[in-house]
Amino acid sequence: MEKNKTGKYLKYAVGEILLVIIGILIAVSINGWNEDRKLKKAEQSILKDLKQEMIINLKALESTIEGNEISFQTAIEMRALFRDRAAFDKMSDSLFSASIRKLDYNLTYDPQNGILNSIISSGQINQLSNKELKYLLASLKDLTTDALESTLKIETQRESSIKSYWTNAMIIEDGKITGYNLRSIFEHPEFRWATNHLFHDIRKNGLEEEKDLMATLEYIIELIDKNINK
Repeated sequence: MEKNKTGKYLKYAVGEILLVIIGILIAVSINGWNEDRKLKKAEQSILKDLKQEMIINLKALESTIEGNEISFQTAIEMRALFRDRAAFDKMSDSLFSASIRKLDYNLTYDPQNGILNSIISSGQINQLSNKELKYLLASLKDLTTDALESTLKIETQRESSIKSYWTNAMIIEDGKITGYNLRSIFEHPEFRWATNHLFHDIRKNGLEEEKDLMATLEYIIELIDKNINK
């Protein structure tokens, strides 16, 4: 009889232990589920903020490319005129003046990276579940720097060239600038160098890099959309 009581107590004790273990496992599971839910909610918030920033930057980059494309196409047209003096002689002063202004377009892409910088510096980027997206976001700064190199190079070199051929075109009477001989700009060595080297060769490479960056931004937005809960 004593043995029966002992057996019952042991069964009861084992049952109590099992209940405690099950309770702990359930609590851990619930806590884990709540934590996962919080992380997913935080990830969704990050993704939505990032998407808005990427869209703004994409639009800014598209405007930059549009302006720099105008400069590049004008350089192509001007190089054709260098080989066809007769075509230039038929060109009106107003059209040539407009071409000079278009040639000198040098738009610089200036992205808004407040949200991106914040999630990288705070470590929140690790909350993103998509590894490809994390990699692209982490490398975006370097890709942007590469895309800006050409416009910055043009910016640092064009000022002296522009000053040279515009100064040469000045019409000075009684010590005062009374106008400009635009036709003389066409023949000026600095104008031809700037057209061929800055606004054609360097610009061409820059546009390729800017378009690559644009494709990357578009892909980042696509990845974000795939990971946002609709």
